[in-house]
Amino acid sequence: MAEKFTLLTRGMRYLPVALFPLFVLGCTSQPSDRQNAAPSVVSAPVSGPILRQDIAEGLYELVYSPVSNAVFVASTADFSSNGGGAIYQLDPNTLAVQRQIDLPLKPFALALDTRSNTLYAGHTLDGAVTAINATTGEVKGTLRHGVNNAKGKAVHTRQIVVDEAANEIIVSGVTDGGFIWVIDGKNFSTSRILHGMDAPTAGLTLDAANHKLLVSGTAAYAVFDTQSWEQVGENRIPEKLLSTDGKRRFLVNTALDSKGERLFANQLNNGEGTLVFDMKTGAILHTIPTGETPVGIRYNPIRDEVYVASRESGTLSVIDATSYAIKHSIALPVYPNSIAVTPDGQRLYVSVKQPEGLEQVVRVDLDAL
Repeated sequence: MAEKFTLLTRGMRYLPVALFPLFVLGCTSQPSDRQNAAPSVVSAPVSGPILRQDIAEGLYELVYSPVSNAVFVASTADFSSNGGGAIYQLDPNTLAVQRQIDLPLKPFALALDTRSNTLYAGHTLDGAVTAINATTGEVKGTLRHGVNNAKGKAVHTRQIVVDEAANEIIVSGVTDGGFIWVIDGKNFSTSRILHGMDAPTAGLTLDAANHKLLVSGTAAYAVFDTQSWEQVGENRIPEKLLSTDGKRRFLVNTALDSKGERLFANQLNNGEGTLVFDMKTGAILHTIPTGETPVGIRYNPIRDEVYVASRESGTLSVIDATSYAIKHSIALPVYPNSIAVTPDGQRLYVSVKQPEGLEQVVRVDLDAL
């Protein structure tokens, strides 16, 4: 992947904004006729392509395991107590709960090593990660990074990605100056911690084939080489202020089209929607109006589609990644949050948060839309 980036000023700090724990975690192309066409709107629950199921309180990230043929979703019901949470294993077809894995710490992030079928649960409040055998439900162990912030509290972790080829688990942190925690998957021990390097590290996207890690945050994304762990690129986007809210751009989560050298980034703060970056130049190729507070995002290379969960709009956008047209806008009120896509690219799952009570997981069969 070519690196031609607008360099960031080294003195710039990336201050976390409203990140707890969700987020709580250029030029624009001219529209084609297809882009001007109105997207279809599908309301859920409906029979057929969409199934919604109440699961538990406090749902966050989810993953699909091809080995277990199951969906796993993290649940943290209560922030105020000292108790933990749980991982729920769901039938991928019916979304019925097959197993509950109780944890002493509160899980938010979730990632999967498909080779060993190991789940990694991120405990934002504790600066920790737990390894779980997804086949048996056995907890293998919990690891803490041991780094405190200026207030003497553990640096809050956020996202987790697994580099299976390198056998490494990579965890982002939310703190001034940036934080990347690299865990050795073989020994489940800390390999290295990058801290205070003046990089935005709220969102993580792994480009394993090219040994690159893309990290994002306030008005910028940066690129790290995952072999040397040197920062090799940065792109600062214009600090656009909108008269309606006056907030700076914040790239909360991203998804990579490695072949097309494009980065899709959800812009959390000021209602622009999802930005499309040219990774060769750093230019903004397009802005997709995906709705208010877009959070979850996935790129599907099999169907050449992008999926965006917009919390405040209560929608899941299915986007043609070539034309940037929104093919379907699926109503999932009220707060769709995280997205997982099956390896065959034909089905996705979304966690949907609620103001109170049980929260939901939604199954979407893409071919049937």
